[in-house]
Amino acid sequence: MEKPRIPPEEAHRIASLYATSLLGTGPEEAFDRITRLTARLLMVPMAVISLVGKDTQWFKSRTGTDLQQTPRDVSFCGHAILSDEPLVVPDAVNDPRFSDNPLVVGGPGIRFYAGVQLHSVDRMKLGTLCVMDHKPRTLSSEELEDLRELARLVEQQIYHRQLAQAAQALQQELEAGPAGTDLPAAGQVAYLLNHDMLTGLANRPALVRAIRNGIAGWRERGEHAIVACINLDRFKRLNELLGHRAGDEALVAITRSLQDNLRDGDMLARAGSDEFILLLGDVGHVGDAGGDPGGDTEARALLERLLSAVNRQIISGGNEIALTCSIGYARYPDNGDDADALLTSAALAMRYAKSLGGGAIHQFSNELRREQGRRLTLESHLRRAAEHNELFLTYQPKICLRSGGIAGFEALVCWQHPEYGLIRPDEFIPIAEETGLIVAIGEWALRTAVSQLAAWREEGLPPIPVAVNLSARQFLQTDVVTLVDELLHTSTVEPRTLELELTESVSMTDPVASASIMRRLRELGVTLSIDDFGTGYSSFSYLKRLPIDKLKIDKSFITDMTQSAESLAIVQAIVAMAHRLHLVVVAEGVETADQVAALRKAECDQIQGYYYSRALRAADTAAYIRTQGAAPIPAARAQDAAAA
Repeated sequence: MEKPRIPPEEAHRIASLYATSLLGTGPEEAFDRITRLTARLLMVPMAVISLVGKDTQWFKSRTGTDLQQTPRDVSFCGHAILSDEPLVVPDAVNDPRFSDNPLVVGGPGIRFYAGVQLHSVDRMKLGTLCVMDHKPRTLSSEELEDLRELARLVEQQIYHRQLAQAAQALQQELEAGPAGTDLPAAGQVAYLLNHDMLTGLANRPALVRAIRNGIAGWRERGEHAIVACINLDRFKRLNELLGHRAGDEALVAITRSLQDNLRDGDMLARAGSDEFILLLGDVGHVGDAGGDPGGDTEARALLERLLSAVNRQIISGGNEIALTCSIGYARYPDNGDDADALLTSAALAMRYAKSLGGGAIHQFSNELRREQGRRLTLESHLRRAAEHNELFLTYQPKICLRSGGIAGFEALVCWQHPEYGLIRPDEFIPIAEETGLIVAIGEWALRTAVSQLAAWREEGLPPIPVAVNLSARQFLQTDVVTLVDELLHTSTVEPRTLELELTESVSMTDPVASASIMRRLRELGVTLSIDDFGTGYSSFSYLKRLPIDKLKIDKSFITDMTQSAESLAIVQAIVAMAHRLHLVVVAEGVETADQVAALRKAECDQIQGYYYSRALRAADTAAYIRTQGAAPIPAARAQDAAAA
């Protein structure tokens, strides 16, 4: 029999275990309810909450066994706490660690064991929630996930019990002792109330107090300090794709990586589900000269290390997602002289870093505050922009490289603000997406574009496709198919002249639902296009399964293709692969003759950009059509034509 090893953090672990006041205590219904549920849900005869003490394991709750405790040397759970992953033993008889274990060869005759570690608030392993059986078996991935979730319930119960007991002890001390008496329970309550249960880090209130307490000393010593806001990019996407357990594991791992890069005296707190706040003291003195006022070089270098420490690939169940972070920081006293101002400034800088695409660091500036003021004003005014007829569509031509005729237009939403003047889509569309206004604006744009197509038809202009962008919310959270069907029937517009553009990230948000919606739209006869290809998943094997007609290469590749051999090769490969899938390829952001020549050589089908024309108002678009003429509308994909 192999005895379990003693973990290196044993002293800390035992201290955390005793702090729970659970070891050696009797049954409690709150815990017993969980073990009964565990046994019933996983269909096993035995389930226990095991706490691994110095020499024994104590069963705080048990169902299906009369054992109250066992020596630690024979415990399965003693082995389980040595790892971060659940311990699963399908058949103890065939496992050399346990084959001659008294719990296997004698009573209770354990053949199968599975245990998930239970953690204290400071992330020490207290023991396990485990299930056992008298016969060999295993757990499916779904059952193991259930066991993990049940273990989290046990941890929450331990935390709330510990907090309640500490609060009760504090009340008794307050009633019994005179003023000024030392109150041990106060420290327990304070610790539990000021730490995050998942990561063991300080929470936001604790960090706010640390900033407030530090300001007097910084002011007296003339020191600078840094408050940084660290937000994980696409963390919500990680939870959706890989599950909340993977998200929790990523948060714990990221916490450890961040802590490994901090200096003595730095303070890291968890402020939200995907956000950390960092307090860096002693980063230079007010009035420092020599090219590094306020210790910015040192602070920036540390933040760069933290940025790199967070970056990682998260893999779970065959799925993989890249995780990065955005960091914004503010400096005391330049960017704020109290906790609220510093935290607000750091958050503003973080949001700006995130708006750049994530994976960036940005320092707060007064210009950023002015931009934020403008943003808040735009957000408020955007709610009534459509009602006040401030929104309008412009149409940017797409040119056929073979014939030189107009292949279509992309409809772009613009905003004529009464105070700020013309506001471009790249400024207000992100605001609309964040606030949910994008759904109403998207429907308005779709209705307006279809009405304009009908108007041009009435004027006798040739049918030229107009592309309208669909946001993720409009595509997945509204009945866009019914809306498009209604508009086509009431306007008598040719379905093939309405093109709907989706970014590849939208199509991957919910692949099954996306494919279903796209097929229904395709059945209406509209054209479907994937926009900004190359910036997201870029999977041709995935695109092959979608009923799409066109592919738009992201402008970042077009911008670089005449200076970068790599970008040129990427563009050529995208065009070649898309043509193999019988897709029409559109290049956007074309601005120079060299880019046009390179795209023509790569056999790109259509181009869009300032080289040919900026976006035009509706009246100017009609005149442009009359002057330039229309190119033939591309036929449907070969496989669709064959199917027809």
